[in-house]
Amino acid sequence: MRDHLNSDPLASIVGLLRPRTVLSKFVSGSGSWAVQYPNYGQPSFCLMLEGSCWMQLDASAPFLMEPGDYILLPATPGFRMGSDLAALEQPVTRIAEASPTGEVHHGNQQDAPAIRMLGGYFLFDPTSAPLLVSLLPSVIHIKAADSGADHLAWIVRAIGTETQSQRPGADAILMRLVEVMLIEALRWQPPAGREAMSGLLAGLSDTRMAVALRLIHADVARRWTVEDLASQAGMSRAAFAARFMQVLGIPPMEYVLRWRMALAKDMLWHDGLSLGEVAHAIGYQSASAFSTAFSRSVGLSPSAFARSSRAATAAQ
Repeated sequence: MRDHLNSDPLASIVGLLRPRTVLSKFVSGSGSWAVQYPNYGQPSFCLMLEGSCWMQLDASAPFLMEPGDYILLPATPGFRMGSDLAALEQPVTRIAEASPTGEVHHGNQQDAPAIRMLGGYFLFDPTSAPLLVSLLPSVIHIKAADSGADHLAWIVRAIGTETQSQRPGADAILMRLVEVMLIEALRWQPPAGREAMSGLLAGLSDTRMAVALRLIHADVARRWTVEDLASQAGMSRAAFAARFMQVLGIPPMEYVLRWRMALAKDMLWHDGLSLGEVAHAIGYQSASAFSTAFSRSVGLSPSAFARSSRAATAAQ
């Protein structure tokens, strides 16, 4: 069993997401062009190498990607990408086919590329992703001048090189590279004057909320109360509850429940632990109490969830 019971919330969450199966490719464009990508749902990333490109996620406002910029989408929605805002209004829905070199070129096929980027997709473990991705921002846009951008650019380029080479051991290296990339991107904080992050990342950057988060992750089996966490954070119960809700977007006990259920699903799916063992590990006094809480949260009993795990494993 991978050890997710440690005091580093970010490392434990990335570990539970179990990122894997990295696919990357170069994308270029020339002339006036725009393309519509469908809702993918899984995480993706992009590093802008040359030129500038506009991106628009669902119905949100478009933003400009410039050389050296990096974006991470923990759950990739439908999005548009194009050379200019006018083209972005009328994107094509058919994605250009990759060339023999694996590069996808949009726009005029005869012209030299005006923009070039390295993009990629990967997978999160389906047992934990729905509970945990909701705690992350929908998009992380790190600009070239931001602290940490150079390190991320190096990691993404290494992912591209490793994906293309497919040398022995590439899968193991890619898994570790994408874990490092995720941690680097998720611990980044926007500079002063830019819109603050939301959810878990905002909590980790808030001194008092970070204290509570580390305590929850270090000892998830403890019978936490709002009063306990508030005391540890040096705040009154009311002030702590209000601040936690404001920063992370959910109440403190809802966060505790989500993390417990994410751990429980991982233990049932990957480790095959009994209901009693899981209940004890995450702080329930009995298997029946755990079963009730799990069924209410997940919509499926732990036994049924464990059976689906065995069936999925047998089918592989």
